[in-house]
Amino acid sequence: MRSLLENKTSRLKKNLGNSPYFREMPDKAFPEMAKLFGETSFSKGSMILKEDSRARRLFILLEGTVSLSLRRGGGDIVMEIIKKKGSLFGWSSLVPPKKYTATAKALENTRALTIQGKDMELFLKRHPSFGLLFFQKLSSLIATRLYHTRSLLADTMA
Repeated sequence: MRSLLENKTSRLKKNLGNSPYFREMPDKAFPEMAKLFGETSFSKGSMILKEDSRARRLFILLEGTVSLSLRRGGGDIVMEIIKKKGSLFGWSSLVPPKKYTATAKALENTRALTIQGKDMELFLKRHPSFGLLFFQKLSSLIATRLYHTRSLLADTMA
């Protein structure tokens, strides 16, 4: 009979296999990650994280849709809609000053894997080869979001 950890490891491997950020993680690392990751759900309309608040958790989308928005003047500007399973948000929990740079809201019932940023940092230090690949992909994500944000702000100011 399979242990609880083996079942959780198997589910985590299946779910993270859909994420471009974790595809190259060594198989031997999954049992360790299974101890660190949790799963959480958000109902439609729920705020998942708030811009400028302390960033503690990293999220990987399992199902649902999440909007990322920035405050501007009297309202919010939606800068991205996340729908793709395996997408990552809450990356600010890994990057100083560890404040969320956007507000994330569930646009429909949503499920996500979650890990404490400090736990992810320690894991990446223990697995530096994977950590390098992870941060290269994360840097690309941050650059893409910055580009889209700049384009949106330029459009709203024109």
